[in-house]
Amino acid sequence: MATMTQAIYGVRGLSCWRCMISAVDAVRALPGVHTVGMDLEPHGESLLTLAPAGAVTSSQVRATLDRSGFELTRRRRRPRPGSRHRLALTTVPVDDGREILTEA
Repeated sequence: MATMTQAIYGVRGLSCWRCMISAVDAVRALPGVHTVGMDLEPHGESLLTLAPAGAVTSSQVRATLDRSGFELTRRRRRPRPGSRHRLALTTVPVDDGREILTEA
């Protein structure tokens, strides 16, 4: 089984879990994105991880987050030490062509 590559971004403007869910849902809705995770850092730089890395461009992620009221700060090479996703969602295709959402 192939390993899915990830893209990691810094995001500002999130202050609570509702903000985090809003940001994750917005990015997850982008075509081609299968997994979205977020490490919430209230009033600081939260980490957004999505996979596969090449599914969308940084510009698409930035525009999506801007519309949701959040700011994409930069793409990161790796997560901060001690970071862990507090919310991770994966879209899984099922046999009849639909997709279901599962917690990753």
